[in-house]
Order: sequence, then C-alpha cells, then structure tokens
Amino acid sequence: MLKSSDLREQFIEYFVKQHGHTFVPSSPVVPLTDPTLLFTNAGMNQFKPYFLGEAQAEKTRVVNSQKCIRVSGKHNDLEEVGRDSYHHTFFEMLGNWSFGDYYKAEAIEWAWRLFTTEWGMDPSRLYATVYRDDDEAFDLWKKISGLPESRILRFGEKDNFWEMGETGPCGPCSEIHYYRGSDKVQDPGRVNADDADYIELWNLVFIQYNRDENGTLHLLPKKHVDTGAGFERIVSTLNGKNSNYESDVFYPLLDAISGISGRDYDAGAAGMAHRVIADHIRMLSFAIADGAIPGNEGRSYVLRRILRRAVRYGRQLELRDPFLYRIVPVLAEQMSGIFPEVQKQQEHIGRIIRAEEESFAQTLDRGLDIFAQLSMELIGKKAETIPGDDVFKLYDTFGFPMDLTRLLAEEKGLKIDEAGFEEQMSRQKERARAAGKFKAGSRGELTWTQVAEGESTEFRGYEQLDCEAEALAWALDGELAYLVCDRSPFYAESGGQIGDRGWIYWAEGGQTEIIDTVNIGEQRVHVMKASDFEPGRLKGTLRLKVENSLRLSTARNHSATHLLHQALKDVLGDHVKQSGSFVGPDRLRFDFNHHAKISREELREIQDRVNGRILAALPVKIHEMQYSEAVAEGAVALFGEKYADRVRTVRMGDYSFELCGGTHVTNTADIALFVIESESSIASGVRRVEAVTGSIAHERSLTALERMRELEKQLQCRAEEVKDRITELQHELQAVRKDSEELRKAQLLNNLDDLLEEIETVNDVRLLSRITEADSLDQLKEMGDRLRDRCRDCVIVLALVKDGQPQVMVAVGDDAVKKGLHAGKLVGRIGKALGGGGGGKPHMATAGGKDASLLPEVMEKLGFILEF
Repeated sequence: MLKSSDLREQFIEYFVKQHGHTFVPSSPVVPLTDPTLLFTNAGMNQFKPYFLGEAQAEKTRVVNSQKCIRVSGKHNDLEEVGRDSYHHTFFEMLGNWSFGDYYKAEAIEWAWRLFTTEWGMDPSRLYATVYRDDDEAFDLWKKISGLPESRILRFGEKDNFWEMGETGPCGPCSEIHYYRGSDKVQDPGRVNADDADYIELWNLVFIQYNRDENGTLHLLPKKHVDTGAGFERIVSTLNGKNSNYESDVFYPLLDAISGISGRDYDAGAAGMAHRVIADHIRMLSFAIADGAIPGNEGRSYVLRRILRRAVRYGRQLELRDPFLYRIVPVLAEQMSGIFPEVQKQQEHIGRIIRAEEESFAQTLDRGLDIFAQLSMELIGKKAETIPGDDVFKLYDTFGFPMDLTRLLAEEKGLKIDEAGFEEQMSRQKERARAAGKFKAGSRGELTWTQVAEGESTEFRGYEQLDCEAEALAWALDGELAYLVCDRSPFYAESGGQIGDRGWIYWAEGGQTEIIDTVNIGEQRVHVMKASDFEPGRLKGTLRLKVENSLRLSTARNHSATHLLHQALKDVLGDHVKQSGSFVGPDRLRFDFNHHAKISREELREIQDRVNGRILAALPVKIHEMQYSEAVAEGAVALFGEKYADRVRTVRMGDYSFELCGGTHVTNTADIALFVIESESSIASGVRRVEAVTGSIAHERSLTALERMRELEKQLQCRAEEVKDRITELQHELQAVRKDSEELRKAQLLNNLDDLLEEIETVNDVRLLSRITEADSLDQLKEMGDRLRDRCRDCVIVLALVKDGQPQVMVAVGDDAVKKGLHAGKLVGRIGKALGGGGGGKPHMATAGGKDASLLPEVMEKLGFILEF
C-alpha cells in the first residue's frame, strides 16, 4: 500500500526536481487578510494578490499541499460528509502554479505523466474534461495523452470555467477524472455527475482573462496556471480503494473512535458516525491550531456547529462523556511530519474541544428529548415539516445549529422550515440592534455643510502634534459638532486605540476643545461640544493641536500591548493570537485566545518579560513596506484585518514585529513601567489582560508599597512575613468560629425540651415549628433527627436565615410517615411559598427560598400551606 505521506512527498518532489518548482508551505486555514473568506478553501487563496496584479511573485513556479476547509458558502460539502466516500470538511489540496511562466501544454503534460508514468494509473480509466469552446486544451489532451475524443469531454461554465468573483481574473479549466467502478462498459455520461465511480482527481485552471464590470472578458497580459488535486482521493485511488476512509489518511482516526466507543467501524451506512467524527476532528483541530476558536459568530460559530454535529453523532455510538478531545493526539502524531502545528498545540486544541463538549453536553440530552417529543407529535399528525419556530427554539434554547436539526429531521423522514427559522433569526437580530442603538443619534446620518473644496484629510500625526489646516465641512448632531479639515495631526479612533483630544485655535482668536477624533466613513472627524462651536469662525487658517500628555500616555500603552502580545506567546504558547484590544491614555486592555486561567506565576513572568524589554531600552522602528515583504519577514498580522498593498510595521528591537497603524513611543524605555491589574475570561477560550503603564503604573506601585508598609505596621512583621502572618490569623479566626458554632450547636440541642413544649395540634396533625438561630442546614437536620426520635407522630418544621436567604428543614416522625405524611412533599410547598423550592425523603427534606421577609408569615400559616 502506498502511504499517504509518501504520495505527498512524491508529488512535491516531482514538480521541484523534474520541473523547477519551489515548494511553498501551506497557508493557515484561517485567512490572515481576506475578509471575504471564513476559511481557506483552495490552494490559490494565498496567491490571489498575484492573480489580481496586486503583487509580483518572486518565484514563477511553485508547488504545495494546502490545508483547506469547505463548510460554508459556494463550497459547502458538509451535508455529503460521511454519506459518500469522498467529500470532507477538511482536506488537502495538492497543487502546482505558474505565475506568467508555463501554460496549458506543460500543465496538461506534467499532470498526465505524473498520473500514468510516475504513479501507473490505467489510462483506460482516465477522462479529461475541457471548457466547451477551449479547442486548444482539447487538442492538447488528444495529442499528449492519446485519449480518444470520446474520453475528452466538453462542459459549460458550471463545471469547467473558474472565476475568482463576479469580476477579475478567470479562465477555462480542465479536469482529470478516474473511473474506479467494476462495470465492463464505462459510461462517459456519468462524468461530472457527482458519481462516486467517476471521481474528479485534479483540476487544471488556465487563468487567461479578466472579466470587467460589464461582464466582458479581456485577455490578460500574462497567463497563469492554478491546479488543485484532491490528496485524499488520489491516495485511495492509487491504493485501489473506493473510499477515502479506507486509506491511512483516516483509518488511524477510525481505529481510535472504535477503541473509545467499543463499536467496530462499518464501511457501509452503519459506519456514518465513525466517518463524520473522523472528518470533523480533522477540521476542528486544524482550525483551532491556526487560531480559530468555537463561538457564536462567523467562523467561530462554524466551528461550534461542526463540533456539536460530531458530539451528536457520538451519541449514536453511546458516547455520552466528552470524547472528541481524546482523538486529537492520534491526529497530531499522524500529521506531525507535514503539519507540526497540530502536535505543537495538541494540549491547547484538546482543552478547547473538551470545554466545548462539556458545555454542549449539559443541554444536548434535554434538546434531544424535546426533539423526540416534537417529531413524534408531528408524525402522529402526519405532518412533513418541523415549523421554523420549533427549529429556532432548539437553536436558541438548546444550542442546536439548524443543520443539526435538519439532520435529526431527515432521520425521522421530516423536513424543516428553513425560511421560518431564518425569519425568527432576523427578528432576534433586529431586537438586538434596536436594544443597542446609539441613543445620541447616528453619526452616519449627519447632514454636512461644505465649507471648501476637498474630501479627505491628510494625516500629519505621526510626525507632528500641531499643524495649520483649512476647514472642509461641518455638521451638528444634538449636543455634538463635527469638523473635517484638509490636514490634521489628530489620530482617529482605530485599531483599538482611542481618538486624540486637544484644541482648535481659530483664525480670529480663541480656542475650542476637541473632545474626540473619529472615523466616519472615509473621513477623519474632529468632535466638539455643539455649545462651543460657531460655524462662522471656520474661515481662514486654523491651528490644530493634540494634547501631548494624552497622546504620549496612549502611545506608551499601545507600544506595551505589542510587548504584551509577544510575552503572552513566550509564556503561554504560539497559539496565542490577539482577538481585541483597547488602548487609551489611562489603561490598556488586551484580549486573546487561551484555554485556561493564567496562573499568578505565569502573570508574574509575563509582566517581568514586558518590563525586561522596557528596561532594555529597545529602539522602536517604524517602516512602510509591501505587505508580502512584511509577512515574509515575520510581521504579525491580525486575523480578519484587511491590509493594503503597503503596510506600516512596528519593530521593537528583535522582540516584537507587528503590522500596526497606531501611535507609538520611539524607545521602549519611554513606557517606563508596566503593571498587570487583572486577568479574566470574557468568553469560552478568550481571556483578557488589563494593565497600566507610565506614571499611572508608578502611582499604583507606590500605593501598593504604602499599603504593604501599613500591613507591616498593623501585623508587626516584615513584608516577607505578611502572607504567613495573615494565614496564621485566618487559622485562628477559623478556630474561634468553629468553637462558637459548637457552642451554639450545644445550646440549641440543650433546648430541645423547651421546643417539645411548643407542639400544637392542627387538624389532627401534631406540628412543631420554629425559626431558629442555627448556623446551617446541617444543624437543623441534626435537631430534626433528635426531635423525630422523641416525637414519633410529629411533623417538625425548623427554619433559619443565612446570607439573607431563608432555609427550611422538615422532619417527619416514623409513625407520622406510616400515616402517609411525606417530608419531601411538605417542604416543597413551603419552598414554593418562599419563592424557591425543595424536596427530599419521606422522613426528612430541605428547601430554600428567595425572600427572607416572607418567612415569618409562612411559618405562621404552616397549617394552611401544608394543607393540614
């Protein structure tokens, strides 16, 4: 059997050694700079700038194996996964590219020779497809391969024309299909018909046109080749298998699933759960390794959907405890040779997946019960569709993604009302938007008054903090005034950094405070109080001046976030990636993905690393360069950000190198001091660090020192002894409290005779009730046990108030139990009357309430409440 790792290596070496290609590593499955994609879905994604003419390729011939995910949009294979043998949410795409170098003849010949000569595929089982009017490709296939015309098939735009989008580079493509069936007579009509026996293995795209906005095709000055070959399909085909799951790409995972579940894998319909789980753990692991985490929006929600889908299939294998995370080590070992990132982040991936499994498990069984009841009712009514309201309820209450509910419905022979579900989703989003509207008005609806010609502001703020300017336009909105000038030193709120504040000096004299600077559309806008703004003063040359102290403090904090980002990677691992930030003059906030609470020791090390770089007085160098050059040099780019061709880079010595448009200090020593104030969780798998720098950090440190000296004085010990002294005092206090509780408990038990004298008879039931001074329910239960022994025909109700909450114990003597009285039922009625609930056994039970003020009245009306 040909190993998958050997096949991958042979493909790459074939193009590198025989045809002069350069190997390029796979890009992450989470696109760094392409907001149009949730996930990398083809090998060409990382090369789009070359096809669009945005960048020049350094190497004109490249080859790679690209990690791909297809679970949304045009390329969505989710519903086929596990049902057929060759669709996956995660797969590898082998590919070779020519950027203005070779073209159709070479691409076709090299693909054909690799398949037939190098790998020995039977030519009588191969088919080629071409675009309907691509006679050049048709003739080349006929000449190079020797295939008869009956095996060179023409198709239309749907199957054999590739486009990046509605406009832009595009061209015809040519595919290679392989027949892996057993019929003596083949049927070319089944090619490109989604038939598993006639499977597509390789697509050769010839990018020769540019489509303009009118839909017209224009020949490109340079022609390109973009090919994509299905790694998993080729592995199974060369090994004589009819299913990708029968190769070494998948069987280690299938074996692991069988070992965990105790259920052997079945290659037929019964093995669908195994196949889905094996596929989904690959997608989840690679996505998390490349920086994505499960959540409620965008690509994060896609991960959550896939994970929950896999968990639900686990239920078919009787897997009720978290199990997906246990498969990660198998995948990590399997992929370590070509994709070591999974092995490096194995622990991180496992923790994220396990946390999600545990979270969903809490609602999955209840949701499945609700679905079972709902589907039974619908089938009983002979209905065929689950209403959109019910689909939405399963989503909103139990976390069931729509495609999971669709899957469950299909198993019951039902459909779902997708349109009704989407309508409910739209209503929920509208409610959320209405609740979060900007109450002072929408800045996007401002009515502008033009003062002079010009539309944009020249930003001078990197080089200077004041400059002369001319007013271009102004607007009013309630209590605020907005002003756009032709130039400005004011930084507008962006990238987590708040806008500058300062002053505007009028030509005729006087000044007005600028309280904020924001971006509205493409405009840099200065914000003032409307009461301080007079449009008549806009004539002539104005002077804009940034508040220097605020700008410098903000710059300290922004530079500190870069050092913090790298320190987090150093201490916690390379998986750490920024997911949000806030930078102001008084503090900084940094959000990032991480699976667990950061220990005090780790926080100390992170803080020390940042301060170490501050003390090292690293120079802060800022340069503009091509985006591709910056990334090649190792600059950190943020996920989801859209970068221009030329980018601004911020390098701090040899420690931190990031793309950033914010303002910074010129040397890390200017930050002075960095102090972490808090660390917390803000979402599943997302942590937040808040910190201060400069004079504020200095003030915080001095305050902490003064407090420590005060503690030394009060505790009469040295600073290094304070912790032990406090621990000693805590132990002494606990001992005193324990003695006090024991004394109170003894007093309560000694007064039981007095309590027995308070027994009254209510409708033939002997009842003892009292609000006590007990410290805990345990004390009430001990009192109840002793009173039951001394009053076998009694119902005993004892209560206390702790931390503002009422708590009740009901004990029933053995003779009273024999008469049918049940403590659990009785205490439940009391708990309900107190706004809470409770229950327990026939002889003893407890309850809690929410409103302690109700307790006296409830105890007075016990006979009525207990229905005596």
